[in-house]
Amino acid sequence: MEYPYEGPEGEQEGEGAKEKYTTEDLQDRIQASTKELFAQLQNIHACNIGGYWRILDSDYEIKLLGHVTQLVDSESWSFSKVPLSVCLEELGPLEPPEMIEHCLNCYGRRYTNEAGEIHFSLNEDEVCRATAQMLLQNAVKFNLSEFQEVWQQSVPEGMLTSLDQLKGLALVDRNSRPETISLLRVEDLPEETQDRFNCLFSLREKWTEADIAPYIKDLCGEKQTTGALLTKYARSSMQNGVKVYNSRRPVAT
Repeated sequence: MEYPYEGPEGEQEGEGAKEKYTTEDLQDRIQASTKELFAQLQNIHACNIGGYWRILDSDYEIKLLGHVTQLVDSESWSFSKVPLSVCLEELGPLEPPEMIEHCLNCYGRRYTNEAGEIHFSLNEDEVCRATAQMLLQNAVKFNLSEFQEVWQQSVPEGMLTSLDQLKGLALVDRNSRPETISLLRVEDLPEETQDRFNCLFSLREKWTEADIAPYIKDLCGEKQTTGALLTKYARSSMQNGVKVYNSRRPVAT
């Protein structure tokens, strides 16, 4: 899945030579049950296209979601009652119907109403988070208050944005004036534990546990807490009555 799907226009002649994976290929390569494999594929929003599992290019995925949320607003639908058939009819001229349905499956819960029609209830946190990522990609840093205003205006009517939705995606700097927010995705950080801490402490000298926890919780072993991980890899001190953590070793900045 090294080659993200950028939409039908992004597919080029001869791309069949690129390595792509069927379900059987993944089962041969990955030590996991079929249930665990499909759960992870769903988690990363992978899509089966022509028999091969592909992840979507992030810009293309955001584009698909944008089409859906704009339609929800223009039709004045409740974000919990989005009809599949109308989405496919209205957005079909813009994108392949199967990609619109895939987007709805990624960002919503599928259900059938009393009339037997398929609808989706959009996941508020997932839609707000994806919208925030789209906005944050366009700037190195954002004035926090301005970002929060634009962000709220950019999600469907009735959805409420909250900074809690951005854990592991964005970093708020409360010490700058004005306060700022910037994109920092946990998946872009080093996978090795010491390298991860080195990277985080090069970005910010001192962290509160609340701020750093979303960026290290995936490193925790079974029954291990972020607090235990911090005790091993960081040094704690008190700053203005708040416990903060800094590196145990010199960090190149």
